[in-house]
Formats: sequence, C-alpha cells, structure tokens
Amino acid sequence: MRYLNKIVLINSASVKYAEIDLDGNVHLIGTQGVGKSTLLRAILFFYNANKIKLGIPREKKGFDDYYFAYQNSYIIYEIVKNGVPFCVLAYKVNGKVAFRFFDSPYKRDLFIDDSGRAYASWDNIRNAFGRHIHYSSLITSYEDFRKIIYGDNQGLKPDFRKYALIESKQFQNIPRTIQNVFLNSNLEAKFIKDTIINSLDDDEFVIDIENYAKNHLRDFETQINDIKVWFKENRKGQVTVRNQADRVIDKYRHYKFLNREKKEFASDLISRMGFIEREKPVLSSDYSREHEVLNELISQKENLKVIHKRREQKIISEIEYLKKELTKAKDKRAEYDNLKISEIIERVAQKDTLTNEQTSLNEEKSLLTSQFSEISRKYEALISQVQIKQQQFKNNQEAKINKLNAEFAQTREAITATYQDLINQINADHDQEKDIANNELNSIIQKEYKVKNKRTELKHKVFFSGEIEKCKTETSALDAVISKAKDKIENSKNTITTTRREWELEVKELERTNLIEIEKETENHQKVSDKIHAIETKIKQSESSLYGWLNDNYPNWKNTIGKVVDQENVLFNTELNPKLVDGKPASLFGVELNLSTLSNRVKTVKEYRQDIEGYKKQLKAVQDKILELNASKDTELQKLKARFNKGIKQLNDSIAESEYIITQSEQKLKKNKIDLDQWTVKAREEKAKITVQLENELEKLASEKEKAQSNLSNLKSGIKRKITLKENERNAETATAEKVKNDKTTRIESSISENKASSEQRIGELKIEQSGELDNKGANTTRLNEIEVELTKIQSELDYIKDNQRKVFDYEKDKRELFDRVPQLKADRLSVEKRQSHIVEDHKIELEKINTKCFNQEAHVKAIKSKLDDFELDLTEFEKFSKSDIYTAIQGDLSDEEVELEVTKTAISIISEIRDKYYKGIDTFKELQQATNAFTGNFNEHNIFSFKVKFNEDSDYLNFAFKLKEFVEEDKINEYEKRVNERFSNIIHLIGRETTELNSKEAEIEKIIKKINDDFVSKNFVQAIKEMEMRTQKSTNPIVKLLVKIKEFNDENSLILGETNLFTSAQSNSKNQKAVELLKQLVKELERTKSTTLTLSESFDLQFRIVENDNDSGWVEKLSNVGSEGTDVLVKAMINILLLNVFKDNASRKFKDFKVHCMMDEIGKLHPNNVKGILRFANERNILLINGSPTSQNATDYKYTYKLAKEQSQTDNKKYITKVNRLVKVNPKVLT
Repeated sequence: MRYLNKIVLINSASVKYAEIDLDGNVHLIGTQGVGKSTLLRAILFFYNANKIKLGIPREKKGFDDYYFAYQNSYIIYEIVKNGVPFCVLAYKVNGKVAFRFFDSPYKRDLFIDDSGRAYASWDNIRNAFGRHIHYSSLITSYEDFRKIIYGDNQGLKPDFRKYALIESKQFQNIPRTIQNVFLNSNLEAKFIKDTIINSLDDDEFVIDIENYAKNHLRDFETQINDIKVWFKENRKGQVTVRNQADRVIDKYRHYKFLNREKKEFASDLISRMGFIEREKPVLSSDYSREHEVLNELISQKENLKVIHKRREQKIISEIEYLKKELTKAKDKRAEYDNLKISEIIERVAQKDTLTNEQTSLNEEKSLLTSQFSEISRKYEALISQVQIKQQQFKNNQEAKINKLNAEFAQTREAITATYQDLINQINADHDQEKDIANNELNSIIQKEYKVKNKRTELKHKVFFSGEIEKCKTETSALDAVISKAKDKIENSKNTITTTRREWELEVKELERTNLIEIEKETENHQKVSDKIHAIETKIKQSESSLYGWLNDNYPNWKNTIGKVVDQENVLFNTELNPKLVDGKPASLFGVELNLSTLSNRVKTVKEYRQDIEGYKKQLKAVQDKILELNASKDTELQKLKARFNKGIKQLNDSIAESEYIITQSEQKLKKNKIDLDQWTVKAREEKAKITVQLENELEKLASEKEKAQSNLSNLKSGIKRKITLKENERNAETATAEKVKNDKTTRIESSISENKASSEQRIGELKIEQSGELDNKGANTTRLNEIEVELTKIQSELDYIKDNQRKVFDYEKDKRELFDRVPQLKADRLSVEKRQSHIVEDHKIELEKINTKCFNQEAHVKAIKSKLDDFELDLTEFEKFSKSDIYTAIQGDLSDEEVELEVTKTAISIISEIRDKYYKGIDTFKELQQATNAFTGNFNEHNIFSFKVKFNEDSDYLNFAFKLKEFVEEDKINEYEKRVNERFSNIIHLIGRETTELNSKEAEIEKIIKKINDDFVSKNFVQAIKEMEMRTQKSTNPIVKLLVKIKEFNDENSLILGETNLFTSAQSNSKNQKAVELLKQLVKELERTKSTTLTLSESFDLQFRIVENDNDSGWVEKLSNVGSEGTDVLVKAMINILLLNVFKDNASRKFKDFKVHCMMDEIGKLHPNNVKGILRFANERNILLINGSPTSQNATDYKYTYKLAKEQSQTDNKKYITKVNRLVKVNPKVLT
C-alpha cells in the first residue's frame, strides 16, 4: 500500500512546529482563524504542486511568502511505499519553493538542532543526513514533482521512479479532483460539474464569449449591413449607395479637374502678365509711330479736301457766272418781249422807206406848189416861223427836260450810290454771319457726305468679326476636342471590354482548375469523414458493447479474446450481455488456444481516438489544402485583379477625364454657341443700331442742313429784305425825284404839246389859209391836203422811230452780247458742271483711297490702342485681383517660372475663368460635401470599411473622396465582401470547432457519471441515502443552444460555407442567410449576458435524483433542493468521493493499491451516524478524509483528532503562532 503518511511543518505559515499523521481519517478542530485551512492547503500542495490552485485569497500573502517566510522554513511530507517510508522536503531556494526526496522516515533531529532551533540551511540538513541517508537532486519544476509522485516517468531520471505513489501517465484527474473538492463548497450543480470538468483536464476549455462579443462578432450585424447596402437595390433596380459613391467620385473628379484647370489658368495668367510686361513697351512705341502715320494721313486727307474745295469753288464760281448770264439773258428777253421788240424793230426798219416816201411827197408837194411859190414861200415862211418858234419852244422845253433828266440822273446816281453804300454796308455787316452760315451748311454737307459714306461702308461691314471668328474657331476647336474625347472614350471602353473579357476568361480558367482540385480534395474529405464517423460510432457503442464490458471486467483481454473475435460483429455488438463464468479464463468455448502466434487485432479506444486524430489531421490537411487552394486562387485572382485593374483604372480615369472634358467642352460649346448667337445678334443689332444712328444722324443732318439752309436763306432773306428795303427806299426816293422830274417833264411836255398843238393849229390855219389862197388861185389843194396828211403820218412814224431806235440798238447789242451766246453759255455750263462732276468723282476716289488708308491705319492704331487698353485693363484687373482672397487662395498655383509664350486670352478673361473655376470649385466642393454626407449617412462611425463619417477639415472630405475613388475603382467592396465571407465562414467554423471542443468531453463526462452511478450502487454504506443518480441534459443556456445550432450548421455545410455571396438574394444563398440569422441571434444574446466566458459546465445541465429514506427528490439541478442542509452536504460529499474514486481507479489499471486524501470542511455539519457512514464510504474506496470543524462530536470515528489553537509568541507580543496538539488516536477496524 502506498500513501501520504505524515506532514511536518517547521517555521511554516504561523506554525512553528507540527507533525500531523495522515495514515487514517483526520479531524482538525479549532475556532475560526486558527489555521485549519492553512494545514489543509499544505496537504493539498503535496497532491497538486500548484501554488495558484490552493485557494489562497489574492489579498493575502502568496504561498512562498506565507509558508516559507524564513530561511529555515520547511514542509516535510512522509510517504509510505509498501511499508518503506521516504520523505519529500519542500523549502525555498532562490525565492522559490523546490523539492528534494530523501530515503528516510521523518526524524526530528534531521531538521532541529539540540537547542530546538530549525537548521538554517540545506547545508546543515545535508550534514545531518550524513552518509547513510540518500537524497535526490534539487527539483525546481512543479511539473516534474507531479510526474515523480504520480509515476509518469517519461523524461525523468531512473532514480526518481522509486518515489512514485502510483504509476500512471493519466494521473492529472486525481490532483484536480482533490483540489476541486477542497475549493468548491457550493452545493449547486455547477460546482459539481466544475469538479467533474476540472478533473478531466488541468486547463478547462472555455469559449471566450466576450471575445466573440468584442472581437469576432463585434459590429457583425453592422458590417453585414454595411456590405449589403452595396448590393441593395431600390424600386428602380438601382443600387442607391453605389449611385451616391459615383456622385462623390464624380464631384471629386470635377473638383480636381477644376483645380487643375485653375492651375492651368493661373499659369496662363502669369504668362499673360509676363507677355504684357515684354510687349507693352514695344506696343507703346508702335502706337506712337503708327499714330503719327495716321495723323499724316489725316493731314493729307484735309489737304486734299482743301485743294478740292478750291478747285470746286472756282468751278462753282464759273457755274454761278454762267447761271447769272443765262438768267440775265432770260430777264432781258422777257423785258424785250414785254416791249414787243419785234414790232419796234419792224417799224424802225421802215425808217428809210418812210424817209424816201416823205421825200417823194415833199417833192410832189413842191411840184404842186411851184406855181404858187410866193404863196408857198409866204406860207412856208409863216409855217416855218411857227415851226421854228415851236421848235425853239420845244428845244427850250426839251433842254429843260434834259436838264431835269440830267439832274434826275445825278440825283438817281447819288441816291443809288448812297443806297449802294448802305446795301454794301448791309452785306458787309452780314458777311461774317453769311460765312458762318455757309460754313455751317458746308460742314453739315461734309458731315452728311461722311455719314453717307459710312452708311455705304456699313453695308459691307461685319461687326464683332473678331469675336464671331473667335467663337467659330473655338467652336471648331471644341468640336475637335469633343470628337477626340469621344473617340478616346470609345477606344477606352472597347479596351476595357476586351480587358474584362480577357480577365473573365483567365478567371474562369483559374476557377475551373481550382474547382477540379477542390472537388478532388472534397471527395477525399468525405472519405476521411466517413472513416471518422465509423470510428466514432464504434467508440459511442463501446460503453454498452462487449468491447466496453471487456475493458471494465476482463484485464488483458486484447491479447486473448481480442485476437480471435470479429471486431465489427462481436466486439461492438451491444446485445451480447457478457458476464464472467467459472472455468478457464483462457479457453474459447472450452477450447484452449495458443494465441501467441496471432497478432493483436484489437485497438484500444485510445488507439481509435488516435486514429480519429490521425484522420482529423488528414481532414485538417484536406481543409488546409482546400484553404490553400482557395488562398492560392484568391492570390491569383488578386494578381489578375491587380494586373487588369491597373489598366482598367487608367482607362477609367481616362474615360472620366474625357467625359469631364466632353462635359466641360459641351458646356463651353453651348456657351460658345450662345456667345456666337449673342455676338451675331449683337453684330446685327450693332449694325442696325449704327444704321439707325446713321439714319438718325442723316435725318438730323438733313434737319440741320435744312435749318442751316433755312438760316442761310433767312439770313439772305433778311439781308435781301434789308437791301430790298433800302432799294425800295432808294427806288422810292428815286421815284420821288423821278416824279418831280416827270411832273416837271410832263408839264414841260404838256406845254410842248400845247405849244405844238397851238403851232400845228396855227400851221393848220396857215395851211388852210394857204390852201384857201391857193385854191383861190387855182392850186390842187385836195392833193396837197392828201400829201400833207401823208406827210403828217410819216412824220409821226418817223418820230416814233426816232424815239424807239435806241431800244433797237440796245436789243441788238443784248442780242449780240447775250441772246446769241445763250447756247454757248448753256454748253459752257454743262461742260463746267461735267468738269465739276469729274472733279468731284476724282476727289471722291482720291478721298476713298485716303479714307481707306486712314481707315486701315486707324484700325491698326485702334488695334494697337485696343491691345494697350487691354494691357492696361489687364494690369488694373490683375492689381485688383492680386488683393483678392481668390489670389491668396491660388497663390501656391502661381509658378514663378514664367513660360514665354503669347497668351491670346486677356488677363481679365483668364481672371474671370479663375474666378469661375474658383467659385465653381467652392460650389462643387459643397456638392462634394453634400454627396459625401449623403453617402456616409449609410454607415456608422465604426463601419467595416473604416469610412470616416465625421469630417472636421476640408482635407478630410478630399481624402475621403480619394480613398472612396480608390475603393470603387479597385473594387475593394469585393475584397471586403470576401473578407466578411471569410470572417463569416471563420466565425462559423470557429464556433463549430470551439463548440465541438467544448462538447468533446461529453463522452468522458457521461462515462464518469455512469461510473459514479455504478460505484454508488456497488458500495453504499450511507443508510440515509437509498438511491443517488446523476444525468446530463442539453443546456438551457440560450447562448449554448445557439452555439450548438451553429455547430450543427457548420457540420452540415462546412465545405460550402462562405463560398457563395452573403449579400445576394439567390436561392443558393439560403444556407448563408440562415447562418447569418443565427449569428445575429447570438449577437443579441451576447449583448444580454453578463458573462465573459462560456465554460464546459454551461454546455450541459446536470441533474440529480436523490432518494433520502422515502423522499424522492426527482430530477433537480440543485442539491439544496434534495432535502435538509445535512443531506445536501452528505450527497455532495458522496459525489466528491465517488468522483475521486473514479479518477483514482482510472489512473492506473496495473496498480491500484494506494490511498489518497480528500479534504472536506463541511462534514462537521453531518449527523454522527452519517459522518461514520461517509467515512466508511470513502475508506472503502481507499480514500482518507481530512476535514475541519470548530468542535469534535464523534472523535472515535476518526483515527486522528488534532486541536489547533493560537498562542502569543514569546519573542514578539504582536505575533501569534498556531499550536497543533493531537487529542485522539483511534485504531478502528475500518481504518486498518
């Protein structure tokens, strides 16, 4: 028999020295705090050699510091092995407790000197050992110590094998159970389960559900939703979030393009300002020179006008003279016509005839009166005297008339001269006004001429031709850009289509190859799984089959029965009802066989489990191979994706840029068309406007001309009125003088007429007297009277001729000087007018030439001036712009390195473009912000993509858009989708694996519970407990239930899990959706639970059925529900003893002759009869009980009873030491 015989504490804990025998049941009594638990922990340390599992509270000193506070602190364990004692010394070495074995029973003098003091060091103890006591080397490893004590000799020196308490490699359940019985005082099933579970393995497997909650499944549902939102379609079949992402990317691209254009315009602006700086001095010089040329041309034009005016004025004077002469001729002819000049000329032409006729009549008269000459002479003399008197009178009177006429002529001349002076003065006084009026009229005529020329030029002039031509040129350029961009887009799209087709072909080929390999591995996986299933079925059947019965009841059966029976049909058959019978154990149905020649065919459960492990490794290898194939496929797919995406990304960028260029160009084209239309309309309007202006100006000039002509006419009329007034005054005065003269002349002529009448009367009287006298004397008076009448008529006619002959002379003079020259004057006028027309035409041609030169030169000067003005406006605008916020914002884009080239655009237009791009950039950035906020509104702050949802700076939006652009272009959603798929699959697999591992002890637990139940039935010495049975049930824990469902799902779908897309609604995805729902439920349960881990004890429920006397508890989960407190303690103690016994028996099948201790503190609560029964219940199973209680009521039931008490230290008043006194030693038969 082997067992722990004694424990000795020297200067350990609060015990100065104590020897406690442990070769029987031990009862420690004493009040609370005297050190009962301290002694029990020291005994437990022997069995588990684990300082952590001693139940020492954290707030107290550690094991080393408490139990080995001094250099001479020792604990000695004495072990008896087959009647031979040896000891284990535990002491502190280098701050840590170590062990030594020595071949000797415990002797006080080996550790205590003669003065009663413990040896200070190992050296002193070694000296005390002398040469006769053998001791081992120092053992510092607690694991090695446990292996030595429990006989697991693998890796140990042979010298240590003799110190084994038992001989087993599967000893771990014994120390675990001992420590768990000691540490767990709770009566609930959980702690009974913990005891069983912790007895199975040193490190209990737990599922870290907090890890699931905080890591594996943290934000799982959110992440699932984050991925799903990329595939969720609205009613129109559109994926909203993708549209929103595209809008963010479009706005980002638009913003970047605007910035790039802004930089280009900034570069153009710098080039433009440099160009202005270089060209302005040159243009200024050109302007001055060309302006002088223009001035010279203008001067030439003015000189030409002056020369023409002189030449034209001369011709105009000639024309005026000719007009005056013709007018004079016309007036004279009218005057002569009024005089009936033809009749006068005709009568005057009869002068000679009349004279001859007069002469003839006078001769005839003379002949008729020649006979009467005296009478004739007498009367002739009388008549002559009368005539002479009459002639004298007439002459005198005519002299008076002539004098009057002369005086009148002088007076008239004086009046005429006076009034002519006045008229000349009037003309002189109004000459300046007339000149001004004439000049004004001429100026208006010149202006009218110019305006008419402008109107003529206007018909062929195109306004804003530069702007219109520029618009047309820009339109052509933009059309070319759009066409080029469209071609580029088309080519890029075709290339993308080709690239994607090539990509798809390579992907399909890769997936086809991979699928073939995976199907091959899946087939292997299924074959191995079938083998595992077959073995697990055997193992499951082993407990109730012949195989299990032989393991429990027939030692070494594998070398006998195992060699001859069929494994499948016999060993694992559950209906054979095996039992032992008398007879030769080595015979087979009475026949003895020599089985040494047969090989062993039977495998142990362990070997079967090893086979399963081997197959699992094969499964793992297959799964690893599948994972490797999938990983390889994913790697290759990623390589393909990276290779093809790079080109596609560049092409997409090119398409996006081209689309932007098209958009911008189309906008510019629209604007250009609008501008062209506006310029065309503006040109038409300007032309119409100027035409209207010219017409208005012509109308105005016509009005002014009419007004000027009217003014000039009024002025002339005024002058004429004044002159006419003076002429009228002159004529009136002349008329008055003439009237005076005429009155006097009339009186004189009247007196002449009277004198002539009286003379003629007298002559008539004389002639009558003569005639009478002649008649008396016989003269032919009749004839004479006739002749006299005729002569009178002739004389009268001759007088008429005499009076009018001057008029005929004047007429002939005027005819000669005027009337005969009228045709020549008219011809001359036509010639002069024609010459005037030629001069005007020549002048017009010359003027047009000089005007063209002036116009071209003026246009050239204006162009230079326009450029200079543009330069000035550009400089002014740039100066103003340089003080603006926009300039500050783009200053970084303004490179100091100027590109020396002519920029056709003005700085004003460039600055306008920069402003436009700047404000468009602001608007686009706002739109980008809105689009970004709309997009990020689909995600929370902890989204799977790590998308920022809160933005503090503008750069945050741009960085986000850039990353989103990369995200979409690189199709990272598929990576995340794959990652979540993998994570989903890994979580399911992990849950399946951990749940499987959590439930892997199920068979062992069932086996232990069965053995406990069987053990109770075979050996029950507690009369109060008639029946006791335990069973396991499926866990009611909701998390466990979900884990089991997920495990079952994993078992059914482990190979296909995660392969299909989680985020589609295809029928093939129903399994994934089911798993997702399970995980969602798990997440909700994890949120509800307060636990951080899920232990094996929670994976199943343990129920008890206790029959106490006549009280049947039924199946309950709490021992407290069984009966009284004592009954509960009794049942718990029995279960612990049964549990320890099961593990003790399983520890070593070859050697079972050893005892172990079980420490229980609650036994003191039991009735004395039950204490005795429980002690016997334990001792029958080679288990010795050690328990503590305040008092002893049944000392005789224990072999040893020790009383522990505290007493004051003699060296330190503040310190108390524990004193241990043995009260009773009993040798009952039950203990022997």
